[in-house]
Amino acid sequence: PNMREIGLVYEEFQKRLQSIPWTDREGLNGLAIEALGDDPALLADMPLIAVDGFDSFDNAQLEALAALAGQVERLIVALPGSHESDRAAFRRFGRPLARLREALPEAVLEELEHPNKLPAPLLQLEAGLFEPEVAHAKNGFKKIEARGVIEMIEARSPADEAREALRWIKARLVRDGMALEDCAVIAPDATRYGPLLRRAAAEFGLHLRFTHGKPLSMAPSVSALMDLLELSRSDWPRRLTLQIVRSPYFNLTEWELEPGDALKLDAASHAGQVVEGLDQWEQALTQLMHAEPSEIEDGDLPPFSVPKGESAARLLSGLQGLAVRLTPAAARPTSRWVEWLENLFDELEFPERTKDERDHPAFLRLRETLRALVLGEIAAGEMELTYGEFLDELHTAVEAATYREGRKLYEPAVNVMGPLEARGGRYQAVVVMGLSEGLIPVVEREDPFLDEATRAALGLESRLGLEQGGLFYQSVTRADSNLLLTRPYLADDGEAWEASPFWRTVERMLAEKPRRIRPEAPRPLQEAGSPQELIFWGVRRGGMPASLLKSHKERWEQLQHAQQILLARSASEPAGPYEGDLAAQRGELAGNFGPEYLWSPSRLESYGACPHMFYTSYLLGLEAREPPTAGLDAKQLGLILHEVLEEVYGAAEDPADLDSVLETLERIVDPIMDRAPNRYGFRPTPLWEIERNQHKEALRETVRALSEVGEGWRPAEFEMRFGFDPNAPLELAVGGKTIRVRGMIDRLDRRGDGRLRVIDYKTGTGRLNVKELDEGRRIQLPLYALAAQEALELGEVVEGFYWAILAAKRSSLRLSNYRSTEEGGGVGPEAAYDTARRHVSRIVEGVSSGHFEPIPPPGGCPSYCPAAAWCWRYQPQAGGR
Repeated sequence: PNMREIGLVYEEFQKRLQSIPWTDREGLNGLAIEALGDDPALLADMPLIAVDGFDSFDNAQLEALAALAGQVERLIVALPGSHESDRAAFRRFGRPLARLREALPEAVLEELEHPNKLPAPLLQLEAGLFEPEVAHAKNGFKKIEARGVIEMIEARSPADEAREALRWIKARLVRDGMALEDCAVIAPDATRYGPLLRRAAAEFGLHLRFTHGKPLSMAPSVSALMDLLELSRSDWPRRLTLQIVRSPYFNLTEWELEPGDALKLDAASHAGQVVEGLDQWEQALTQLMHAEPSEIEDGDLPPFSVPKGESAARLLSGLQGLAVRLTPAAARPTSRWVEWLENLFDELEFPERTKDERDHPAFLRLRETLRALVLGEIAAGEMELTYGEFLDELHTAVEAATYREGRKLYEPAVNVMGPLEARGGRYQAVVVMGLSEGLIPVVEREDPFLDEATRAALGLESRLGLEQGGLFYQSVTRADSNLLLTRPYLADDGEAWEASPFWRTVERMLAEKPRRIRPEAPRPLQEAGSPQELIFWGVRRGGMPASLLKSHKERWEQLQHAQQILLARSASEPAGPYEGDLAAQRGELAGNFGPEYLWSPSRLESYGACPHMFYTSYLLGLEAREPPTAGLDAKQLGLILHEVLEEVYGAAEDPADLDSVLETLERIVDPIMDRAPNRYGFRPTPLWEIERNQHKEALRETVRALSEVGEGWRPAEFEMRFGFDPNAPLELAVGGKTIRVRGMIDRLDRRGDGRLRVIDYKTGTGRLNVKELDEGRRIQLPLYALAAQEALELGEVVEGFYWAILAAKRSSLRLSNYRSTEEGGGVGPEAAYDTARRHVSRIVEGVSSGHFEPIPPPGGCPSYCPAAAWCWRYQPQAGGR
């Protein structure tokens, strides 16, 4: 049934071709054979035709050879091997020779003499390859003394293998005076080895010419074009939109968009929380277009980059116009879609922007691919396609297509090819790569459509029993002077990668053992393939000869400097100018953070958590900017919960009465939640309604729990600021100097005797214990208590704690029972104040002295640290918080 279906499909395919009338590749062969048969004198004036580089022939090729033999004066067909030998290396060529003799019964069989001019090791390798040990002994074979003619190298990975292969080629060019075109690299897997060889060649300054093409989908210009066409279908995602606007391949001035507008759109996406969707872009830009400057200021953005007014209007108009151009509504045939796309090319100036040597071949191949789609429609019949269906067809065609890079054929280059392409050529120096299991020989598998019995019945070549030893024989006999065999010895997962049986065969024949290259092992500087590699090896060795150093002195000094930095950052303890020690700027720092400077508890705690985090956040003014995401983050949630509690307790008729507070909560919470997305800048997800109900319930629980610990206390003050006009700052006299602090107290409760309790709201329960105060990472609570008592002069504070809103419980740290860890330290609020003063003094002294070493806090670093992307001592918190 399977074969019948395939036959029916092919029959219908042939009918379509004949109705056009067209033919396929096989049909074209048949027409050529038919033309030779119809006109016996068609090639009578051609004296010679030579056929070389084949080791198999299909039926059409054999028919063509038979027809040519009757017309040309002389026809020569060259095959490897010997018709009188049953060597394993020649088995691959036995069947094609038999079929040739059957197709050309009058042909004269001649055997060429062996090219004795080759170096002896290459002759010995050819003669003994795949011969059994018994035959070796019988013929007096000994181990081959390669003498540098044949080499074997084992490299750690395919990437290292590619480097070693091209290093060897470069040595042949420099030391042996060979030309680029005299060298060849035979690699079994173009997908695996192609990019690796290109990368190494770019570093080593070698020109390569590949017989196989690069995937068209990987060409930068084509990839950018496919992204552009996907914009509307993928609903204008933020990152892709920015990439298209800044792309050098598109001229978007028709829609008044310039590459520099990507920065403005980036700012707009943060201000409007654009995740994806043209509607989100329109909403954000419309809001910015009509907003007053004060309404659009965002602490996360540099003010100059936020588009507003006419700038936002221009961006909005541009995106809308581009969206219309990229979203045609009506279905149409493939030919009309290609016409639409060709017109878009012209509007974008895409052909003009892909004219350089790298991009132009890819553009030409893309146009051929579009032409093939149109021809396919002619053959298969016209059919209406939606835009999405056309894109799917185009994606499939582009993924299947390859293109050749723009290097001209006459330019000297090292030839890179697969084993099949190498059969017809000879070179002075040859590298055969990939001699590990699964690469050479490849794993043989049956054709999933045509099984072996069917292939045999149709006269097709078998997919099994390919005698790959013969193909390897052809590869290693391409060399006239030098031969290198390479293989990777470690797989991608780090496990040992076994050698190919072909590798083992050659290894047994050679007197010299293969050379295993370990990346960490020192190498002779003379083997460096590039200036950067030479200098890198020199740095690892700790020095370079003066003769080599002279021409690379500047780069050498740069690397020496980099090495000093790396050594400092690799030390167990941070120290020195490369580890945050700015003692040289002590005077300037002391002036900037002098007596008049107003500290905030959060800045003090930032230094207490990690001095380097303080440095990057407040001295460098950096802030981690994450791409907008749907939903609210922890900071936004905290602001919402703080606002609700402040409003509820401030508006309750009796803030000490649970029922009054709960009643006020029900009245106030929904309006706050309604305006939260716009007020705090987040885009609600479909789960927002569920989440807000969960947060409301958490607020009810926290109000009830606060009431349970509030006996004898009455909420008195909320959001009390100190250090902001007209209120005085908290002044701490420590170490002979005065340190000024400002901040805002979430809540103050008052007891009947007038004494106070400080409550500081926190969203979660993390880092609210006594140890955090003892070690100086959480000092807000005692500072707030001191500010209420001394700066605001509201009364004596006798209690205080952090309150985890979502958990509805107070912290284990309480001012009333705090016990100092210092010798002779006291208990209670005063002991907490002393601990806070001591840490504030240490922190301010550290800042003024320029000590900003990276010291990860216990439990790991927060993800919001600006240095998280590059800090060499960054340790993520459990759960990635």
